[in-house]
Amino acid sequence: MNWIFQQVSGIFRIVFKLTLLLLAGVLVLGVLGVGLVVVLANLVRFWLTGRKPAVFATFSRFRQTANTVRTGNWRGHGGSAMASSADIVDVQAHEVRPILPSTSPPKATE
Repeated sequence: MNWIFQQVSGIFRIVFKLTLLLLAGVLVLGVLGVGLVVVLANLVRFWLTGRKPAVFATFSRFRQTANTVRTGNWRGHGGSAMASSADIVDVQAHEVRPILPSTSPPKATE
């Protein structure tokens, strides 16, 4: 009797492991399929709109900045990026008062 239970439990163990393996394979294939569909949909969208994906735009901007730093053309070291003294304007500071009267009582001055 014990031998029969061992054989049946061995068969159930094998079936259970195969089922788990099959479900894991379906899950992995499903995730890969969804990823492929998303990538293809984005490629079609970018192809129809004519705009580069944000990932490519970000890396191209990073590459341009890195090339600027490598060549020494930093902002503020000559060129048109540096502001001249004629571009700077001093403004007289003044108090900003509320337009509507406030409901709180005025503060006492010392």
